[in-house]
Amino acid sequence: MEDKTFTHLTKAYSPKEIKDKEHFLLWVRIKRRLLYCLKIVNYLVLIAVGLMFVYPFTWMASMSLRPLVDALSFDPGIWVADPQWNNYLYAWNQARISHYVGNSVKYSILVMGLQYFTLIPAAFGFATMKFKGKKLLWGSKLLGMMLPAEATFIPVYYFYSKMGLVDNWFGLIMPSLVAMFGIFMFKNAFEAIPGEVLEAARMDKAKNRTIMLKIMVPMIAPVLITHLITSFISNWNEYYWVLVMTNRESLRTLPVALRGLLQVDEGVPQWNVAMAGTMIQLAPILLMYIFASGKIKTAMVGDRKIKI
Repeated sequence: MEDKTFTHLTKAYSPKEIKDKEHFLLWVRIKRRLLYCLKIVNYLVLIAVGLMFVYPFTWMASMSLRPLVDALSFDPGIWVADPQWNNYLYAWNQARISHYVGNSVKYSILVMGLQYFTLIPAAFGFATMKFKGKKLLWGSKLLGMMLPAEATFIPVYYFYSKMGLVDNWFGLIMPSLVAMFGIFMFKNAFEAIPGEVLEAARMDKAKNRTIMLKIMVPMIAPVLITHLITSFISNWNEYYWVLVMTNRESLRTLPVALRGLLQVDEGVPQWNVAMAGTMIQLAPILLMYIFASGKIKTAMVGDRKIKI
């Protein structure tokens, strides 16, 4: 093919032009090979990064199946010659996981079911409306978002104790109803919707509630699903907030219960049992992410395809 190309060039172009064309075709071949090599390197880097994230979970699953003697050695290998599946049963009974799983599910569902009554209207107002003090209020919310939760535990606990909100379900879920992360996420999603859609709805004399619920919310469905998943993961794994704001075991959730697997009066902690309990806690999160990863990617990068 290349010989025919050069034969055609000798008839149509001068020697200098033919030489330039040869250099150009040579550069094209080099460029294609270079891009091919870079693509291979890119895949190798992605595989290495993926293994770095997968290995801790694989090692934790391996640790959960080992006898106590092997678990105490903290062998970095992941192969288990004699898996001890009874570690999971022991962890389930020892930590009373059946009781605390119910509390975790109840806590997560209450938060996810109630927070959208406040987060979506607040984000809609910040994204589409003009009112006095909007910039000041938004700035104060961003400032609160930048503060770590641990820095506000003492004043929040003092306020909750005075208001009688410690050790009850309403006190546990109330901060999530005004979570800045959700407002920020939905505000950006609403602002990405073309302004013509909003103007057309208002020209048809649609109310703000109708515009928000029937037009804008369906258009940000991938973002809504992504926030639903991240909210569930965050609340399912919540530890410090539940530990500080509850005194009764009837209100505490699974992460707080798993902490008891490491508290022993004599001897050493049973790391294999603790890892088995942790794997039980992670199972719903991993399954949810596996089945909803496509929606999360769509919410983050849109419908466009990303070439690697």
